Amino acid sequence: MALNKYMHPRNIYRTPPDFAKLSKDFAEFAAISQLDVTGKVTIDFKDPKSLRILTKCLLKSDFNLNVEIPEDRLVPTLPLRLNYILWIEDLLKAIDKDNNVRGLDIGTGACAIYPLLAAAKNKWQMVGTEADEESLSKAQNNVQINNLQELIHVKKIETTSIFNELFGKESEQKFHFSMCNPPFYSNIQELCESRSTARPPPKNGFTGSPHELITEGGELEFCRKMIKESKEHKHKIIIFTTMVGHKFNLEELLEDLKAEGLKHTNSEFCQGRVTRWGLAWTYQDYEIYKLVPPREKPRKKNVSTTYQLPELTEQTNNFETVHNKIKSILKDLQITHKVLNKRGNSLSIDIVATTNTWSNQRRKRRLMKRQESEQKKIKLDAAKEISVVNNNLDEKSEIPIASVSGDSDTATNTKSNQPEVDSIGEFERLQENQELVHAFIKIFMKQAQVILETEFLSGSSGKEGLHQIVQYIKNNWK
Repeated sequence: MALNKYMHPRNIYRTPPDFAKLSKDFAEFAAISQLDVTGKVTIDFKDPKSLRILTKCLLKSDFNLNVEIPEDRLVPTLPLRLNYILWIEDLLKAIDKDNNVRGLDIGTGACAIYPLLAAAKNKWQMVGTEADEESLSKAQNNVQINNLQELIHVKKIETTSIFNELFGKESEQKFHFSMCNPPFYSNIQELCESRSTARPPPKNGFTGSPHELITEGGELEFCRKMIKESKEHKHKIIIFTTMVGHKFNLEELLEDLKAEGLKHTNSEFCQGRVTRWGLAWTYQDYEIYKLVPPREKPRKKNVSTTYQLPELTEQTNNFETVHNKIKSILKDLQITHKVLNKRGNSLSIDIVATTNTWSNQRRKRRLMKRQESEQKKIKLDAAKEISVVNNNLDEKSEIPIASVSGDSDTATNTKSNQPEVDSIGEFERLQENQELVHAFIKIFMKQAQVILETEFLSGSSGKEGLHQIVQYIKNNWK
């Protein structure tokens, strides 16, 4: 289901863009658009070129911005970027700041999309930092062609530090907020394996360079580094913020901020079929944690459920055994799973099930025994027929060998081709490219007890499907 209705209430893209109007106003958009069977104007969202042209035309139409988007760089999705900007506006209200705002965009990218939107929409003064030379040049060019040099400055960062080089020892510049859309992945392999093969393919085409998508340690470690460095510059930036792409990482970062005793808040950015999260914290005396971004139609939150698994024997009641046991059960269920984090006596896993392998286990076993019995009977009957043939041959029967063999094969094939009233296959309802259950599970040991915590994310079997998987795990734990 599309998430447009859960966008920020001030997001103009809650109402989808008028593609028919865009095709009339922009010749390049008309060139990539087409009429579907209902007469509606649409584009190929899996084509990166179409995405670039769409974004370029929307920026011009809605914000009067002329933006060049390089072919080998990330195409920014405007609804998401605008959600982030609007959330920043809400945060600034919490500190009573609505004019002469100064913001910092970490890793601004070739489009410098956040500074451009912030300057064009709100007249905020923005500084963007960028480490990649080519992206830096493209970003500076986009600022110049829109005549926003007085509001936007893009600075080259030479080191791996996030804030240190920007401020330096003698720098007096201060910001009301910082924002960042960090790379998600730690290496090429993680990028390629980030989406389970069991999940349906994404609706939109893939864009972005390795520089924009990969960083050492991935998104989680980058954000942790940001939190660590923020301590040194807590008087230079009032509110630190970042976007988070994986919900599991958000939960880990929230725990980090709680451990540091920092005032913090977070929000959900919904748009199209994608959800991202915003995370903010401050060292100063502002109650941003009381801020709840307004939403006309609150989205029902997923709530985690906790179960206690049966106690193991004293010899096997250790976390390594627990780890191996849960992986073995998931493998038996043919559930695709990926370990997100293993730390101490805690293991977090992302699971995707596309086939119901956990229901009607007793009936399946009965059917398997029935099939085994039928197979044995077929083999026994065949053996008897062969014995009769051999006896007849011994008695020099006039029955031709070929005729006997043919009759035997015919009898066997006729029997094996009869339709089975009950079959295990009827329970294996493989739903191609469709998730039955997508969830997070966390398993950990608390004293001698093994605790299983689950959170349903999506899937056609709903929370009941996840509950059935948990019941299977409990039944087979020993």
